[in-house]
Amino acid sequence: MTRAAGGLIRSTPLVIVLWLCVIGIVFLGARLVMERQRVPAATLTAQDGQRALVLQRAHDGHFRIKGRIGGPAGDRDVVFLMDTGATTVTIDVSLASALSLPVGEKVTSITANGPVEGFETRIPQLQFGGYTLTQVRAIVVPNLGDEVLMGMNVISRFDVQLKQDEMHLALRAGQ
Repeated sequence: MTRAAGGLIRSTPLVIVLWLCVIGIVFLGARLVMERQRVPAATLTAQDGQRALVLQRAHDGHFRIKGRIGGPAGDRDVVFLMDTGATTVTIDVSLASALSLPVGEKVTSITANGPVEGFETRIPQLQFGGYTLTQVRAIVVPNLGDEVLMGMNVISRFDVQLKQDEMHLALRAGQ
């Protein structure tokens, strides 16, 4: 074996490692872009002494915001999907279990996919966009997925305006 051939053999693993690094960086960058498209950044504005939360419409037409839910077993970061068709905040049973949320009365929720059995609970602390709400009524259902539905029991506490691809939420007086 010649020196040139030996050098080529020794450099092949280095080339492979470099290509794997490039592919990894491209993959992570693509994931970041897709996450920002799924949950666009929200902004908090102030005008005439009134605070407003501005959400950008995601590519799928929905409005989402990152937040936190606090329970007896600690806090969890979540993504809230603003759902004006949901009467109450709705969370997946696995999240409720992880937070040790109390199990209340059994309920049947009527969804677009038909009736779903679940139970009522109270969320000790719900945070999003600079707002903190306490003792929020919620429904717990199976197979909801990783998003929390922000129902009208929370959304109705805000004056809501839709302007093109933005949802403006301003806390109502006395809330």
